[in-house]
Amino acid sequence: MADRECTAENYRALGVFPETVADLAPHPARKLTSAQRRVLAAAFATAADAAARRNPGSFVYPSVKNEPGLRGGRVAFGDVIALDDVRYVRDLPVNGTVTLSSDGRATATLTAETGGHTHDIRMTWTAFSTTPTLTGTFDDIPIN
Repeated sequence: MADRECTAENYRALGVFPETVADLAPHPARKLTSAQRRVLAAAFATAADAAARRNPGSFVYPSVKNEPGLRGGRVAFGDVIALDDVRYVRDLPVNGTVTLSSDGRATATLTAETGGHTHDIRMTWTAFSTTPTLTGTFDDIPIN
């Protein structure tokens, strides 16, 4: 990762973790329905949570190779971060990969399953930021 001053702004204190997709505020993507925006928010939270475990300011996580998702599934760390049925919220399993670049960008290629439908999600954001700007697509619909 690129050298950065320690601003302590790379963690978002939540107080409690959401339990379901409905507990998350919808992402503000204008071209998506309200339901799609909530799924996007949950998929992003899942990917960002997995990426946070590779925070360059952490002394614990760099040696960890596998961990459970918050509410299920498995996160594996190697050249990429692999998500296998990871559940940040109970009702949305997420699969795919997250790649962290040396300039602090995270890129995710994911599938998220809800209501019997699988959504393809591609997104990029500034990793380890409390105010990430998300770009990409949700089922080929631009999210920025």
